[in-house]
Amino acid sequence: MKRNERFKRSALVLAMVAMVVALLGCDSGSEEAAQAESPEATAEGAAADEAPAQGEAPGQGGSAAPAVEYPGVDLSKLGAAERARLTEMAEGELCPCPDSTESLNECMQKEERCEEAETAFTTMATALAEGAGEEAQQRVAEQQNDEERVHNFVLEGVPVKGSAEADVKIVEFADFQCGYCRMAAGVLSAVHEQLGDDVGIYFKQFPLGSPLSDLAARATNAAHKQDRFWQMHDLIFANQQQFSPQRLEAYARQLGLNYERFQEDLKSQEIGALVARDRQEGMAAGVKGTPSLFINGKRYTGQLTPEAIVAAVRAEAAAE
Repeated sequence: MKRNERFKRSALVLAMVAMVVALLGCDSGSEEAAQAESPEATAEGAAADEAPAQGEAPGQGGSAAPAVEYPGVDLSKLGAAERARLTEMAEGELCPCPDSTESLNECMQKEERCEEAETAFTTMATALAEGAGEEAQQRVAEQQNDEERVHNFVLEGVPVKGSAEADVKIVEFADFQCGYCRMAAGVLSAVHEQLGDDVGIYFKQFPLGSPLSDLAARATNAAHKQDRFWQMHDLIFANQQQFSPQRLEAYARQLGLNYERFQEDLKSQEIGALVARDRQEGMAAGVKGTPSLFINGKRYTGQLTPEAIVAAVRAEAAAE
């Protein structure tokens, strides 16, 4: 196999890892579970799962010995069908280890293998345990086709952290009731701390259907009318599990908002239209879950870490 073909296959494996992790974000069916899960547990769970599934004794999910042994890999959460599917998926991908011509499946049967191979394999296993294997492959294919497409978003009047004049702009679509979006908020805050005015980080509302999601979207937009968007953004995420309509007055007064004006804006057609516009833009760009990021209009499919996003921003700036 030629070296450039190996590189492309390896890149696809790593892209699949990123997209499988992204699949563990929020959609309309996962919002409550994501809210209840801490960001720390989410980040760790994307790499490996240690606890048995709910209602299942340790080892019960995979009592039958796997057809293929993978040294040092715990597959106790996978049943026989999921293990067979994992082997099939791994056999169809090239091992990302340098100069390897083997499949990921063959590579993982060895005692010594590279970290990239272990990351790709364990992430696939986690996705299958979450029931996301087939969906992950479909989503990867969709994102691979879309990653070079440039989407044009309305940015005028949209909350921005950093500089609106920056050459590189990040647009995030998020839901305030999504636990993964809470994690992303911390990541993007760290990106802003590192890059300052070299990047503009825009927030667009993408409520996934919960009444509290819509209320939080309206509340932050209403706070934006009084130049307190990011303060309300941080306050709601910090108190995500306790958020309720009854707490909004306390939040507004804590931030020094004109409460009567805040209440009027909260219920206004203008605020509702802004939320709807953001969501429609996201749907037009193929957003199906949160958080979803775009860098200069192109979908970002890398890792949700400050280091990875900063590197992507700098690469985009260098290409300008």
